[in-house]
Amino acid sequence: MSTLKRRLQLSVARPIGSPEDAERAAQAAEALAEYLRAEKLAEAALEPDRPRPAAGPLAELTLQDAAERVLRGAGIPLHVKELGRRIKAGGWAHPRARRARPDQINFQLAARLPRHPERFVRVAPNTFGLLQGASASECPRPRLALFKGPRDGVARRIGDLADEAAASPWRSS
Repeated sequence: MSTLKRRLQLSVARPIGSPEDAERAAQAAEALAEYLRAEKLAEAALEPDRPRPAAGPLAELTLQDAAERVLRGAGIPLHVKELGRRIKAGGWAHPRARRARPDQINFQLAARLPRHPERFVRVAPNTFGLLQGASASECPRPRLALFKGPRDGVARRIGDLADEAAASPWRSS
């Protein structure tokens, strides 16, 4: 281990008793992070034949296709934060950015998914699900009443009475 790396680690590990100590530790932590990134980059440059980690199943898909695949796998609508987390974990990478920030993925999902109403439906703020093929008119009617009205009336009869009242020619004024 290099002496610079060791000194930075010791600086980060020192006890913090004042704001100046905290700032010093933060600067040392940032410098250590940059050092580790540079070390990793140098190792990759020295060993170009080394196999790269395998990309996930969502690597080559568009964001919308990846969202559809994740939602299909989940089976329930997901908030864009959870959807973005699962897409990122599936190996999706932004085509023009080396490292897309999670909040940017969330913003992109919230902006792009409503543009595809044939595939996605918004069920709550920033929560999307897959649109099922059946429209509301194709869904079967419930076999039981959805609510019970006064005395012995049930939903169907109460609704029929409301239709009759709306069609009645009588008016109060």
